Amino acid sequence: MHPFKIGHGGVASARISRSVLHGLATLVWFGLLLYLIGCGSGGPPPGAVVGRTGRWDYTPSVIQTGHVQQFWWCGEASNPAKPSQDTDTIVYESIDLVSGQRVGPKVVLAETPGAWDSAFTCNPKVIQGKFSNPLGDGQTYTYALYYVGTPNVGGGDNSIGVAFSDDGITWKKYPSPVISGSNLYGYGAAQPVPYNSDGQQAITLFYEDEPPPYSGDQHWQATSSDGVHFATGGMLTTNGLNLVTHHPTWADMAYNTVDGYWYALYNLGSRATVTTGGILEYGQYGFQLYRIPNNDLLIGKTGWQELKTFDTNFTGYESNFLPGLLQDGYGNVYQDGSGTVQIFPSFSNVQVAWDESPTSAAENAPLTSWDIGLVSWSPNDTTLYELNLYSHGTSHRVTTGSIDKTVFTLEKTLGRVYSAPQAGATVALYGCKSGNTDAFVSLDSACEGQYVVGLNGYIYGQPTAGVAVEAIYRCSANNDHFVSSDPGCEGSHTDEFLGYVLPQ
Repeated sequence: MHPFKIGHGGVASARISRSVLHGLATLVWFGLLLYLIGCGSGGPPPGAVVGRTGRWDYTPSVIQTGHVQQFWWCGEASNPAKPSQDTDTIVYESIDLVSGQRVGPKVVLAETPGAWDSAFTCNPKVIQGKFSNPLGDGQTYTYALYYVGTPNVGGGDNSIGVAFSDDGITWKKYPSPVISGSNLYGYGAAQPVPYNSDGQQAITLFYEDEPPPYSGDQHWQATSSDGVHFATGGMLTTNGLNLVTHHPTWADMAYNTVDGYWYALYNLGSRATVTTGGILEYGQYGFQLYRIPNNDLLIGKTGWQELKTFDTNFTGYESNFLPGLLQDGYGNVYQDGSGTVQIFPSFSNVQVAWDESPTSAAENAPLTSWDIGLVSWSPNDTTLYELNLYSHGTSHRVTTGSIDKTVFTLEKTLGRVYSAPQAGATVALYGCKSGNTDAFVSLDSACEGQYVVGLNGYIYGQPTAGVAVEAIYRCSANNDHFVSSDPGCEGSHTDEFLGYVLPQ
């Protein structure tokens, strides 16, 4: 498999790639999965929309036309042109949402021996259009697939290439990169996101790069009139991004024709190995959905607006990373009339038990557990989460997210918190864990050096005029932590004042 980029405080995930839910009762991965996979055998592993048992499957590109969804992703398989090369390939599958019929999964693109992409290919992003004679063969093609490749068996020095197809399955590659990375000693160009601006072949390509002096990933815009020859334009703004990392990496972006916003998915950081028993987790623990007005994408005057976080706290899975947005054929957010943004994340398809040690939890996320699932965001979603206190014997857990209700009993709702920063409510409250069972909340994004579960939401740091709020405190007793509205922590030890929540 293509080596992972390490550094910047952790792994930036399988970035060949630089690469549940709000309570299990609302788990979209399972709720919407039923109409996708039906009851037939030979489908993806339980809990996944697409994927294969025992092979890694991640970083998808998803297009819906009518009632058919087409998926392209980076998956472990043998290279048809060189069977001894068993690593990253581009895998395809389609799903008819009405009949349940599937085509695939099948390998449709892989490395070309002796070429610029001979070592690794990954990160597919597919766009439709009318591409006239891009390969000099006189043919017009319906699909273009932009992908990341390298001849470097050690990884790094990546470039972005393109292939063309009439059916999305049989591809012909353009012989050389269309975007060359500027980092000869690091990862290089990656995570392409194409947008078809005229329905023909005028492509705007957004991509990630880390030019010298290698101070962090940047996101660039390049334009082409033929889908092959690109001129680099401006750099995308980072204003408003709140990713708990100084080196944000992204996964996908699409334009919403209804509201005039670009929607983008950015990866959060990775857990420090000192919190996972020395185990290096290749997939980040979460990602965030943002949007920004079209005319602000490069200028950054108003900046990105954080909409929702999907992480271990929310899903119950160890890794949640490199998601893809459901799009139409031209790079727009797919419209079904509801305003819902559908997101297909890569995730480690093993639910983390409540009493697993951080080391054991990290061991749940091997590469071969990676599948592709489904979550969503809607403008009609509530912006408030319930901050609940659960109990199990002498152990407590305070969370807004996933909880095993066969083990834990709801003791009380402490109040309501925001899912994204609001005016006055900008203090992030994180879920953390020490050892096997001691779960606690913290205002520190690094969980005070302990295992990070994820974000619970945003609270007020101080009372706000005209808003009824209630103070909450972190409490402890023996090897157990909980949260209370009592400054005296109900006779236990008061560790600290946390902030203010909205009353239930």
